[in-house]
Amino acid sequence: MIIATAGHVDHGKTSLVNALTGVDTDRLEEEKQRGLTIDLGFAYTDAESGGRLGFVDVPGHTRFISNMLAGVSAIDCALLVIAADDGVMPQTKEHLEILNLLGIHQGLIALTKIDRVEPARVEEVSEQIQKATANTFLEEAEIFPVSSETGDGIDTLRVALEVTAEEISTRSQDGLFRLAIDRRFSVKGSGIVVTGSVFAGRVATGDEVFLMPQGIPVRVRSLHTQNQAAESAASGDRCAVNITSNEVELEDIHRGNWLTKNPGEATDRVDIELRLNADETRALSHWTPVHIHTAANHMTGRVALLETGKIEPSATGLAQLVFEPPVNLCFGDRVILRDQAATRTIGGGVVITTDSPRRGRARPERVTYLAGINAADRLRALGHHLEHADSGVTRQSLLNTYNMTEEELDTALEDMLCVTLGDALLITQANLDAARRQLVEKAEYWHESNPGKSGLPKSQMQKLVRNWPGQLLDAVITDLLSGGELEQNGNQLNLKGFGVQLSSKEQKIWADAEPLLASDITRPPVLHDLAKSLNIEPKPLEKVLIQIVKTGQLVRPVKNRFFLVDGIDELKAALAKANPGAETFTVQHYRDATGIGRNLCIEILEYFDRQGITRRVGDERQIVNR
Repeated sequence: MIIATAGHVDHGKTSLVNALTGVDTDRLEEEKQRGLTIDLGFAYTDAESGGRLGFVDVPGHTRFISNMLAGVSAIDCALLVIAADDGVMPQTKEHLEILNLLGIHQGLIALTKIDRVEPARVEEVSEQIQKATANTFLEEAEIFPVSSETGDGIDTLRVALEVTAEEISTRSQDGLFRLAIDRRFSVKGSGIVVTGSVFAGRVATGDEVFLMPQGIPVRVRSLHTQNQAAESAASGDRCAVNITSNEVELEDIHRGNWLTKNPGEATDRVDIELRLNADETRALSHWTPVHIHTAANHMTGRVALLETGKIEPSATGLAQLVFEPPVNLCFGDRVILRDQAATRTIGGGVVITTDSPRRGRARPERVTYLAGINAADRLRALGHHLEHADSGVTRQSLLNTYNMTEEELDTALEDMLCVTLGDALLITQANLDAARRQLVEKAEYWHESNPGKSGLPKSQMQKLVRNWPGQLLDAVITDLLSGGELEQNGNQLNLKGFGVQLSSKEQKIWADAEPLLASDITRPPVLHDLAKSLNIEPKPLEKVLIQIVKTGQLVRPVKNRFFLVDGIDELKAALAKANPGAETFTVQHYRDATGIGRNLCIEILEYFDRQGITRRVGDERQIVNR
């Protein structure tokens, strides 16, 4: 069990940890000189009943609240320390509020320095504590009067901590491994070591993990958990990880980085469910500047309110946090907010989405979507996400956002009516059916707005549904084609009844002409030669072939020739073979690459110029769109 101390400066947190473990957690020279804890300290002791108790000793001074927050973000139990002579003080209340906002559920209260006061004072401060902890997770917590100087009450507190350790249920080890780095140093003969709290998942020696947000892969050389050598570490452990990589130097690593198996990209904005502290004297306004703390990260940013113009004290609302630099966050991560001057904690919340849009006040439909997310239930949030992902969502984004393993995601999807498109896109059956109807409606509107055209290629159909991923469009088109609602001629797609309808005579002419055009797809016969071969007058043949162009099976890049689509594709591919490696090419280069005549080369290149595929630069050309 990992226990973090909390409480006002000089209330005896470090002395109490020393009395319980025999370890002085003040490791810095400045701490020893000033008698003041500045950074995190760590101590461990074996419990008589087995197991191991780990203590994170945090600073109590308001100037070092950032360090305190780095130490309490992933603990099992809080030990609130209050001195009998001072009683409940400002940092006592702030630390208690922080622990509440972080969702800590287990805790005990140590009433220290009882050797300095009369018994009546102990009773008086105990009453203060009961009032201060009302409506918090410590409301029912037992108060343990102790003296680190005389040892009074220390054994009783130690037993209570061991009992609590036995009662705390084993942490879930679900999810991808995530360790919030709070220290890094170099050990001679071993290399770089990082320490921190394991927020989720498991890791073992030999595993490959990522240093984030840099995204650098590193290998786990060795591990220590609770200050003992180990082969693996899991959620809830205090962990030291010896890492090795040719790409990482000690200076690359900072407090707030993550060591993780989650390769998700860092973000500079998230949506949260935000609660404003009851002690605040005024409401929180839109775009308020704040200090943001999450895990071991500390950055500055602003709060964009998404529902109303203000959040009143003790009230909860939806907000977007916008900050720099970007950090790695997942659904369910806890966030603490302090005021612009970093003098007090003003509130906190839970991350509900990490894909916040880059715009101002949220649209009503997004607010409705966010309001439906259950921040306390990952599986329900995942289902809500899929239900509202009209265009589908990739597996990888779900794995990253919800910090899930492949197996955990597959298990979660078993009870959700989901379809996998391609090898990566997930969409509910209801949304897939809706997408099918949407494409039909948009195609109908296109046909009605373009009566002179028989259809459109898939690339233009993609423009009708701009936000759709390619896998969704492919799946819907395939479904509509198989159902007969959509027809395809060459590269042209059209709804049934809207395509070019050829007469039986025109179909016969096309059936005879196609083999002749296919005999040399990059150099088909000119119109008059083709007409002569078919024993048809050029003008009637031209009218038929123009109709075929509308179906998408033919292209007319020049006035006197019609090309099959495959021929134009081959001529386009030959552009890259003209003077390869150079930025420009000449007509001669293109003629050598295609084997067609110079005049036809010029005509084809002028057609590609008009299509925006090439650009003429003097007597040469550049490829601008492959």
